[in-house]
Amino acid sequence: MSTHTTMPDIGKVMKEARKSLGLTLERLSERTGVSRSMLSAIERGATNPTFSIVWALSQALGVDLSLLESGPEKEEPIEHLHHYSTPMRRSADGKCELYMLSPRRTVLPVEWHRLIMKPGAELDSKPHAPGTFEHLTCLSGSLSVTVGDRIVRAKAGDTLRYRSDCNHRIGNEAEGETEAILLVAQPTQYQEPAASV
Repeated sequence: MSTHTTMPDIGKVMKEARKSLGLTLERLSERTGVSRSMLSAIERGATNPTFSIVWALSQALGVDLSLLESGPEKEEPIEHLHHYSTPMRRSADGKCELYMLSPRRTVLPVEWHRLIMKPGAELDSKPHAPGTFEHLTCLSGSLSVTVGDRIVRAKAGDTLRYRSDCNHRIGNEAEGETEAILLVAQPTQYQEPAASV
């Protein structure tokens, strides 16, 4: 199936969304891991980005992927995202699954995920953007969060809130599978730093 008619629209939509959020190409590159030169080429319509790049950009900019499809968008009263269509990342060891539950069309600096951890699983994370907090609610099993040299454990029904702009780790403390909801709040995600005078 040919997609050449949608390529210029992708660049236009992305550029408008980026400017409406007050983001530079450099800031967008930092958020998505896509190089500045590639972002510039996409906005000019000079290159056809892969789906993974379009997905990363749509998430960073709060753009609905349906806006990038040809033809008029049909508004549905209820969006139904099937389990098999929910974006999911798996840890390198295969013991953690992180399902993205956040709506694709949002400019809120908040993401929420369903986290499933097999026995012995640990999810190590590097620092997120400054000011980022995580809110982790254990639904079943038990887990622990390590920030610095402090470890706090939680059972089903408990919620842990902690800074995640530093190294942090989530571990499954149960003998079986643990399930949790992870909310990532990034209050400065869509703000440009104040210009130095």
